[in-house]
Amino acid sequence: MDSQLSLIYTTFATEEDAVRITRQLLEKHLVACVNVLSPLKSIYVWEGQLEETQEFGVLFKTTREKAPLAMETLQDLHPYDVPAILEIPLGRGGALFTKWVQDYVR
Repeated sequence: MDSQLSLIYTTFATEEDAVRITRQLLEKHLVACVNVLSPLKSIYVWEGQLEETQEFGVLFKTTREKAPLAMETLQDLHPYDVPAILEIPLGRGGALFTKWVQDYVR
């Protein structure tokens, strides 16, 4: 069954930022469920310098229809100048979970 769901992935420097912004997206019914992942190591080049930092990965679960607005809102709220905000469309999902997400974000 095609789920019509998407994951939105981003990272935050602090768990507090991740939780604060997560709550705002949940309250606006833009996402139905969020996983704040344990600290992870991010390695990237920023302004010509190799950086290595600890961040908190976050997975937002939403519908493909709501994903653009959720991503726009996340961009507006995110403390980073250039946050990595990525949509990952899901090919399949459990029918009960898919319906629950769809019902919540309506």
